[in-house]
Amino acid sequence: MSDEQSGALLVVDDEPEVAAVLAEYLGDRGYATQMARGGLEALSRIEKAVPAAVLLDVRMPDMDGLEVLRKIRDAGPRPPVLMMSANEDETMAKRTIELGAFDYVLKPFDFDQIENVIRKMLGAGHVPPGEPAPVCALDEGPGLPPPSAHGLLYDLTLEVFRTTRRFGVEARASLGATMEAGALAGLQRSNAGDKPELIKALNQLRTLFRFARDLGDLDEDHHRRLEAHLARARRANGLS
Repeated sequence: MSDEQSGALLVVDDEPEVAAVLAEYLGDRGYATQMARGGLEALSRIEKAVPAAVLLDVRMPDMDGLEVLRKIRDAGPRPPVLMMSANEDETMAKRTIELGAFDYVLKPFDFDQIENVIRKMLGAGHVPPGEPAPVCALDEGPGLPPPSAHGLLYDLTLEVFRTTRRFGVEARASLGATMEAGALAGLQRSNAGDKPELIKALNQLRTLFRFARDLGDLDEDHHRRLEAHLARARRANGLS
């Protein structure tokens, strides 16, 4: 396989045996893969040929995954990035989503989850069998942008994080943090294919949006925008 193969999946991990196991699993399922042993090598490969998607470890000695992610995003439109970590760190997960990661998964890997996320990362315009079709942008509420390639739940999560950044210190530390965690939970449950937990997460978000509005932390315009994103994500997942 060429070191400069465009359209392959790029697996980035400083532990060669971990990267090799993941690349072998994906290769057996028909995905072309490349491997990089650190952040600097990954950036060099991306400059030569943009991969279809990047699976990126968070902790690496030469350049950590967050810095690699920043550099990928700062360079302009770039491949979707799935962050991988052995540490169950909710703050880190939030940070990677804020920086533009598509999703965040934990080691040891749930390979079915990873494959499901990869299908979503590669699936702009393609709906895997058994998954609901995307909602037409013409059916969405006024003022919303067209759905992004990352998916409607990603768009909802991003809008929640943007909104909570406008909260005051006290509101962001309490209600804002809970809203962020709920949005991130919905995104992760969707990528894992856990429909019951996804429904619970989205219902909780709706309640939190109303609390924020009634407490005065959300004005009516921002509340309507969050509700529109939420409704769009719910319909795309077969919910009313």
